Amino acid sequence: MWEILFSSHHTDVGLLYIILSFTAFIIGGALAIAIRTELFLPGTQLIADSTTFHRIFTVHGTNMLFLWLVPFASGMGNYLIPIMVRYKDMAWPKLNAIAFWMIPVGMAMIWMGFSDTTWMAYPPYSTTKAPGPAAEMWIFGLKILGLSSILGAINFVVTILKMKHPDLPLMKTSLFVWGTLVTSLMILVALPTFTAALIMLYTDRLGVTGFFDPTRGGDPIAYQHLFWFTFHPEVYIFLLPAVGMMYELIPKFSRKPLFSYQSGVTAFVLLGIVGFASWAHHMYSTGMSFTEKTVFMVGTLAAVPASAMHIFNWIATMWGGRIKFASPMSFAVGGVVLFFYAGAGGIVNTAMPLDFITHDSYWVVGHFHLFVMGMVTFGFIGFLLYMFPFITGRMFNEKAAMVSFWLFFVGVSLIFLTQHVLGLYGQPRRVYDYVPVQPLIILNQISSVGAWITATGAALLTGILIHGSMKGRYADLKDPFQIGETYFPIAAKEPHH
Repeated sequence: MWEILFSSHHTDVGLLYIILSFTAFIIGGALAIAIRTELFLPGTQLIADSTTFHRIFTVHGTNMLFLWLVPFASGMGNYLIPIMVRYKDMAWPKLNAIAFWMIPVGMAMIWMGFSDTTWMAYPPYSTTKAPGPAAEMWIFGLKILGLSSILGAINFVVTILKMKHPDLPLMKTSLFVWGTLVTSLMILVALPTFTAALIMLYTDRLGVTGFFDPTRGGDPIAYQHLFWFTFHPEVYIFLLPAVGMMYELIPKFSRKPLFSYQSGVTAFVLLGIVGFASWAHHMYSTGMSFTEKTVFMVGTLAAVPASAMHIFNWIATMWGGRIKFASPMSFAVGGVVLFFYAGAGGIVNTAMPLDFITHDSYWVVGHFHLFVMGMVTFGFIGFLLYMFPFITGRMFNEKAAMVSFWLFFVGVSLIFLTQHVLGLYGQPRRVYDYVPVQPLIILNQISSVGAWITATGAALLTGILIHGSMKGRYADLKDPFQIGETYFPIAAKEPHH
């Protein structure tokens, strides 16, 4: 433990990231279960008052985005990128360790503060009414996590571009490397605006400035532009590492080479650019001019062909392959199916007239969660199971992992497909109580049952990972999933220690 905790070696730091992020996934999930249990019936079930409810979902959202999705991608990147580019470690190992150790600090600020601003912290509530010191702790926690991301991203970019083996051209590296490279570049472009917005939020709260206060010549909508300029690209920052992981899993378990490497690279680069062309589609109802909205509508639709290139690539790879549906592959394919659902719902939000109907309703909650809980988390879990024997040297219980997959898949589909319908029935998002009418009650109950099914799957998965790492049988590291080929899950051909 001592050796791993105070190490700066890339696999040790990667392992710390993975363990911390998975822990955050489980405790953040517990808050989600509390939210869904509260909404099982109208009125008060579990949570005493609306303020407590708002605190719970603020911390749930912040935790899942910045302490599960981002650190897990960094962890797998740390573990594999140096191996994939054939270098002995990350470019700056100590900086790498520092970037990791900032995360528990930010995590402590967020969890101990338990702010109620929502993860978006829109003014004027966040600047004038939100109780301190919780909101300040949230701001500083995110500051620290953002800095950690930036340091990690610089490290990845330099490692991939400058440390790779001279015999290895960039166009011969794994697509996981490309996913990490594009993600890291996006972090470097996107995060500074939110960093500025957080400082402005903080000084507004101190009463020193009035950036977002109309009575002092400020503009609350300006915050939304700063926020979404960071957090629309951030959605792709969550997504692309999972896409890179899918590119490792799907050819492997299809027992077939990837259909098209070039289109995968192209799609990564396109998504990296288009992610910045569509931030204000979150703001159609703020009173922008029709021309501005149309520009962002087109920018948003441009992401569809790029995402479709990835999907097509995966389907074409699986087509005619001898697919082995081991648990990692099942999670990958389940993620692709949920990605379809999520994308279809997103097209609706792109069209302005339809967005007016669904904006700030449960439709948006369902859409967003199908991405992050469906596509991204499924890709992450599949890849974690795939890497498990290589990390621990032991095998997990494959049958139990498949049970966990089906619990996840059925649960997630029940929760979030239902929430789309709830949105069409007019249930606003971020709501502590709702009108006791038949469709709302039934749909909320289906959604909550889905949450409990998913929680069972997550508990089972946690048990499988802990049991496997301590008591699992020793894995055959040449071919742990019995795919029928001798391989190493790395781009290197010769030993490189």
